[in-house]
Amino acid sequence: MMLTHISPHCDITMDFTTTSGKHLRIRVPLTLFDDLSLKIGNGYKAGCWVVARCNEVERLSHETIEQYVNIMARQICQQVTMPRIEVQAA
Repeated sequence: MMLTHISPHCDITMDFTTTSGKHLRIRVPLTLFDDLSLKIGNGYKAGCWVVARCNEVERLSHETIEQYVNIMARQICQQVTMPRIEVQAA
C-alpha cells in the first residue's frame, strides 16, 4: 500500500513497501512532481512511475535507489539540473 501526502515543505511524500519488503519514504519536490505529471500524463501515473523505478532496484542501498530514481527522472524531464528526489528508510 502506498500513502501519499503533500507536506508543508512543498514536496510530495510517499511511504510504501517494495515487493521485497523494504519500507521506503520518498520525497519528491512539488515542482519536479508537477513536471513528471505533465510528462507522464497525471499525478497518479507520476506516483506509480516513482514507485516502479524504486522497485526496479529495490535490493540496492537507499543511496543507490535515490541516485537511480533521480537519473531516470532527469531523463524523463529532459533537464540537466533539477530538484532531487530523496529516498529514506520509512
